[in-house]
Amino acid sequence: MKGASSIKAGAARLGLLAGIILLSLIGRDSMAAAGGGGGGFQSGDLFVSLQSGEVQWWRSDGTFVKTLKGVVPGKAEGMAFDAAMNLYVTHHCATPTCQSGNSVERFNPKGTSLGMFGRGYNCNPTSIAFDAGGTCYVGQADCTGDILAFNTAGIRIASYDAAVEARGSIWIDVAADGCTVFYTSSSTNVKRFNICAGAQLPDFATLSDIAYAVKALPDGGFLVANNSVIVRLDSGGGVVQTYDIPGQPDLWLSLDLSGDGAFWVGNYGSSNIYKIDLATGSVLNSFNTGTPYFTVKAVVVKRAPTAVTVGGRMTGGGSVFTTGRMRVTHGFELHCDVNDVPNSLEVNWEGSRFHLESLTFAECSDDPAIKPARPTASFDTYQGIGSGRYNGEEGATIEFTFTDAGEPGRRDRATMVIRDAAGNVVLEVSNVLTFGNHQAHR
Repeated sequence: MKGASSIKAGAARLGLLAGIILLSLIGRDSMAAAGGGGGGFQSGDLFVSLQSGEVQWWRSDGTFVKTLKGVVPGKAEGMAFDAAMNLYVTHHCATPTCQSGNSVERFNPKGTSLGMFGRGYNCNPTSIAFDAGGTCYVGQADCTGDILAFNTAGIRIASYDAAVEARGSIWIDVAADGCTVFYTSSSTNVKRFNICAGAQLPDFATLSDIAYAVKALPDGGFLVANNSVIVRLDSGGGVVQTYDIPGQPDLWLSLDLSGDGAFWVGNYGSSNIYKIDLATGSVLNSFNTGTPYFTVKAVVVKRAPTAVTVGGRMTGGGSVFTTGRMRVTHGFELHCDVNDVPNSLEVNWEGSRFHLESLTFAECSDDPAIKPARPTASFDTYQGIGSGRYNGEEGATIEFTFTDAGEPGRRDRATMVIRDAAGNVVLEVSNVLTFGNHQAHR
C-alpha cells in the first residue's frame, strides 16, 4: 500500500495538470453546447460522475462530448443504464438534514434530464443496478443502509435489511442468478444478500484493503475496487489477479466493464480514468477529467455490444403487461437506418394510443446475453427514439428497446417509455411478450 504521503505527493504532481486540462475542458463544454452529443448515447460511451453533482460524457476513445447538467442537487455518485438506455445517477444529500438531493436522477439517451426517479430513500443513495427483468436496486451509504428495490415506474416495491459494517450497502451489483446482491460496506469484506429469500448470506470474500465498487464478471467472478489495487475474484471469492497503475494514489474507488474484455476504472485521488485489459492488466487508454483531485466518484459504460448493425430491420408486435397487470399492445416495422423507410410503430393501452411519426434515433446491435436458437440476422436488439401523436395530439415522444430472442417469441422483450407533449410519462413498461413475436431481418 502506497500510504498517505504518496497520496499527497501524487495529488500535488497532478494539481497543475488538472488545472490546465480544466481550462481545455471548459472550452470543450462551450463547443458541446453548440451541438455536441446531438446523436445521443453510443455503445461504449463512458460516463464519469463528479462531486459537483455533474456527469461527464466521453466517447470510448477518450474524446470528451459534454457535461450533463441535471436538476437534482447533491454529489453525483453511482450510475447505471436501464433496458431503454436511460442513464440513472444517484445523488447524496445536498444538506445536513437531507431536505434536498438524496435521490436518483434519470437522463434520456440524448443526455436530457428527466428529473427524479423514485422516492423514499433514507439517506445517501450511492450505487444502482438493474436485474434482467428491469427491477432497479439502490444501495444506500447511511441511515438504515437498506438495499431498496423499485419497479420501472419508480415505485418502491421492497426494502432489504442487509447487514452493514462501516457504511451501509454503499456499492452493489446483482448477480446473474437474479437473487444475489453482492455489496460492500466500506470495510474489507465483499458481502452478499439473497433478495429472493430475504436472507443474509455468508461474506463472499475478505480483502486486504477497503472494498468499494463491485462488478459481476461473465465467468461468475467479480472485480472489486479495493482502494490500493483493483482485485479480480473467481466464482468462489478467491483472488486470481490484481491491477494497479504506478504512481497513482491508493484511491481506486469505481469501475465498470467495457464489454470488450476490458474495464474502465476511476482514481478518486488523481481524477485520472484508465481502461485496463482484463486478461493482461495492460493500460489500453487513459485521460484526466480536468477536474480537481478528489472529485471523480464513479464510472459507467453504455455497454458495447458484440456488433452494431448498419443495415437490417425488425418487425413484429404483441402484448406485454405492466407491473400493475395492464395490457399494452404494439405493432411495428422499424429499420436500423432512420432514413430507410417506412418506420412505423403503434402502441395501445386502456383506451390510449401512440402513433410514431418520426424516428429520430436507431441502433441495432447484438447483445451477447441474448442467444436465439436460430439466429436469422446479425442483430437481436433494436433501440430507438422518436416523436409522434399521443391520443391524436402532436409532440409526444417515445424511447423503446425491442429484442428478438428467437422463436416462437416467448423470450422477446419490449421496453417502452412514452411521454406526452408536456413531458409527462403516460406509459412505462418493460416485460417479455405474453403474446406475439419480434423478428430481426438482415
